[in-house]
Amino acid sequence: MNINKLFTASLLLIIFLLASCSETEPIVNPEIPLIELEFSNSPIELQGVEARFVEDLFYDQYSKTNFDIYLPNSSSPTALVIFIHGGGFTGSDKQFIYSGEYTEQISEFLANDVAVATINYRLLEKNETEGVLKSLHDSKRAIQYIRYLHKELNIDKERITLFGTSAGGSTALWLATHDDFKDESHIDPVLHESTRVKGIALWATQSSLDIEGRWLGDVFNEFGSTLDNIIEEFGEETFFNFYGINSWEQYESSEIQEYRREVDMLSHLSADDPEIWVTNTGGHNLIPESSSSFNHHPFHARELKEYADAVSVPIVTTYGKPLIYSDAANEDFVDFLLRKLNE
Repeated sequence: MNINKLFTASLLLIIFLLASCSETEPIVNPEIPLIELEFSNSPIELQGVEARFVEDLFYDQYSKTNFDIYLPNSSSPTALVIFIHGGGFTGSDKQFIYSGEYTEQISEFLANDVAVATINYRLLEKNETEGVLKSLHDSKRAIQYIRYLHKELNIDKERITLFGTSAGGSTALWLATHDDFKDESHIDPVLHESTRVKGIALWATQSSLDIEGRWLGDVFNEFGSTLDNIIEEFGEETFFNFYGINSWEQYESSEIQEYRREVDMLSHLSADDPEIWVTNTGGHNLIPESSSSFNHHPFHARELKEYADAVSVPIVTTYGKPLIYSDAANEDFVDFLLRKLNE
């Protein structure tokens, strides 16, 4: 039986058992059948740090809903950093973290008894009907699933942080700015777990996924950029797929107005959200003239800082090319995440 069928069968069994219980005889803390971890060789050199590596653990039934995890050799539960890859919600995968840019940081986390997970999620497709919320909800479930199996993974589920690049950064921001998604009344016990984390680190992030309202209204307001400029760079089909629609009539509907509010992270920021570390220094400070500059512009970090400051969410910020602003602490993202995990 392949892993997708095994996952589905296990989950269906749990749901059947829960549904068959009477209200007077509830199951207390039902558990997904224990997983048997199969350790593999690490895809990268760990610079002498001893750790175990598990590849392709599935958190849902789809081919893309899986993750890898490095587990420190520790007799007590360890903290965890979860990496969420970028790629515009249309490409790349969890292996990006092994490409060389972050390999030293993986070893540094492990040397500090911090586990490292890297997750996949479903990507947007041609004629997409769900839109970007499909990808975001997958990442949400990945966190909940890891928390659900915290004993098997020797994870301290109260000490989790997120790290994301580009689309992965905006995913981490979306998760951090929303109220806890846990649903203790749901028949699926995985969804009983919390989605709150102790901190998030973002590289080249978007400040919001409400493109027309927030990008044009705040991030690029001084440039006079228009929706036509964005459509010209991204293409109409890509823009429609982002919200799971296929026409301008659908885009103008009340349902999509609400969808856009749901993915506008700036409007969800509140004082109880975790501290943020953000760096957007890869693109110039001028008017955006490509899809990359729209996505990664330094002013996304500028707006995020402005909104975080307004609601008293601590934020460590660096943005601009050439540099416009850099936090006095000059804290790199590894030190930031370790600090948050140890607070």
